[in-house]
Amino acid sequence: MIHEQPAIFAERTDVPARDDCYFYHTMDVPGYGLIAGEWDLRAGVDAYLGHEPVAGKRVLELGTASGFLCFEMERRGAEVIAYDLSPATPWDIVPYQRLDLAAVTALRARHIAAINNAWWLGHHAFGSHARVAYGSIYEIPAAIGAVDVCTLGSILLHVRDPLAALERVAKLGASTLVITEMAQPKRFGILRRRARSPIFLPNGEAAEPFETWWSFSPEAVANLVAIVGYRTVRIVRHAPPYQGRPMPLFTVVAKR
Repeated sequence: MIHEQPAIFAERTDVPARDDCYFYHTMDVPGYGLIAGEWDLRAGVDAYLGHEPVAGKRVLELGTASGFLCFEMERRGAEVIAYDLSPATPWDIVPYQRLDLAAVTALRARHIAAINNAWWLGHHAFGSHARVAYGSIYEIPAAIGAVDVCTLGSILLHVRDPLAALERVAKLGASTLVITEMAQPKRFGILRRRARSPIFLPNGEAAEPFETWWSFSPEAVANLVAIVGYRTVRIVRHAPPYQGRPMPLFTVVAKR
């Protein structure tokens, strides 16, 4: 089915210079070769996506970053709508009084611009037909249209109100959510009966972290998606390389 493309989707005709890009993902980009990034998901795509098939599906990828999963899902036969922050949409920064919020916001905006550039470079190099829109997860435009699957790759830990974010996602009507988060460190040692509650990370005395709010267990994510009307059907644990070392993650697949 062909969907009309409303004006909410970004258009870009030029190709960014390689030096103006920041690659969040390791990617083998046609014409550029292998470009190293923070995360190398190449060998673990199936686990990262919770073994959920995407061929023939309309997928909204929230937090596309430099686009590795976007272009990979497209290669697998999905129609992909990418969504992410842009320099015009501030990061959900923890508002410590001791933090120079303006300086941090400006620094994040420059970093986001470089990540956006990497997506566009990849979009051109792969000959992608994916569309991208920019904005806050709390305000995903309804004009994106109906989707079959929503993927959220390490998004909820970075938002102040993960429940509000999931409420907005649920209104898009997707039958399937695929949510990947970092596994909780063993030092947290939470009791299983409390596992459905996320851990609040900001430390007022240390004024850090400033860009991460929560640490989730699979039970906590399953609880959140249940609140917005989804039933968890699968939890997949995996550990793709992050800066060369395995990083424990989990993916929750939920349906309604």
